Amino acid sequence: GSVRDVLVRGHVFLNCSLTESFCIAILEASSAGLIVVSTNVGGVPEVLPPDMIHLADPNVDSLVKELSRAVSEKNENADPFKFHQRVREMYSWERVARETILVYDRVLKKPR
Repeated sequence: GSVRDVLVRGHVFLNCSLTESFCIAILEASSAGLIVVSTNVGGVPEVLPPDMIHLADPNVDSLVKELSRAVSEKNENADPFKFHQRVREMYSWERVARETILVYDRVLKKPR
């Protein structure tokens, strides 16, 4: 089976990293329709919008609190198809290219 086949059986994905730059695993989980709970470290807060992720401090009490919130809210807020579509739109090659061009344009316009 694939990673997707395993993920779609769940409802919540828990990522307990102490350091993380860009976490592909939370993208995969969200794309499979799971609510993501993750430690608020490194680049994690920038990967998904706030309504698709519960951010916790990197300690047990905070993780338990956010995991409990995610479990209690899972039926209210999570539409697996909409999550998949949103991740697909956020990380399409077209959007990446547009945003890369914007960065280069801003850099080129800065005085040297």
